[in-house]
Amino acid sequence: MTESTAEADHRRVAELLGREPLGAFSVVVRDSTGDPVVIENAPLLTDGTPMPTGHWLVGHRATLAVSRLEADGGVDEAEASVDAAALAATHAEYARRRDTLIPDGAEGPLPSGGVAGTRTGVKCLHAHYAWFLAGGDDPVGRWVHQRLTSRLGIRAEIDDLETRLTAEHPIDPVTTAIPVGAVNGWSEHLAISASKAGRVDPADLTNLIGLVTDAVDEFALLNPDQVDTGRPLSIEGPNSTLLARLEMGDDTGTTVKLDRATVEELFRLLATDDRAGRASNPGLPEYAADAVLAVACITAALTRTLDPSECSIGGSR
Repeated sequence: MTESTAEADHRRVAELLGREPLGAFSVVVRDSTGDPVVIENAPLLTDGTPMPTGHWLVGHRATLAVSRLEADGGVDEAEASVDAAALAATHAEYARRRDTLIPDGAEGPLPSGGVAGTRTGVKCLHAHYAWFLAGGDDPVGRWVHQRLTSRLGIRAEIDDLETRLTAEHPIDPVTTAIPVGAVNGWSEHLAISASKAGRVDPADLTNLIGLVTDAVDEFALLNPDQVDTGRPLSIEGPNSTLLARLEMGDDTGTTVKLDRATVEELFRLLATDDRAGRASNPGLPEYAADAVLAVACITAALTRTLDPSECSIGGSR
């Protein structure tokens, strides 16, 4: 027998909560895969207990991100950051909307308060964020969203044949594959001019950087909420360790943090050297003398385009 949407939602929400829901609810926000992110609860549980929190954050990724923000003192910081009058208006509107859903003739205790059952201040960032994601004009939820999106970074994994770029997001991370990696970046774009002159033609370097830059620009254009400048950037995968080893001068494989100026310096060093010169750098294995230049081009393109707040190179997942 085919599972209905309501049955599938009930099962999935129970999985996300780690228990059976105690009252009726509807899914009001989903991620791009259809997975529940926010549910709207009935104002009374099945046994008649008041349920003051009308909107509940259930999405695993978003819940974890908000929990981390709360652990870092986010509740107090949010309360100090938003306008008190706007927050009071949010509580009042939240209560008004929830109260319209209380069945006529309901007896016994009824839900009270605003977001998360409080009348003033901030009690629970999860509840505020849930209400914001569901369309509520919630200054705390908006603050949470801004903090989460500014904290989350962009990750690039440089493989031999492609670079996978992922923009983290509290609801929907997005990924694209750029068809330039350490091996084909060299063999398909740089090797011909190098074989003729011993050094790579600057025009070939510019073209390769432009290819990656155009792909990143298109990725950002299609995903403006997830891809913006100023986020942390981590460049990972075995090939990324080549630049880390070059910077450190050894083969320990340590992840290093580099600013844009240092990335440009490493790129110029590699771009103006011939193969023998690149291979002679301490910490860089001779077999990687070609691939490292392609990695430097990819890294330069990423840092120029994304202008990250910080850039770590050499990590792996």
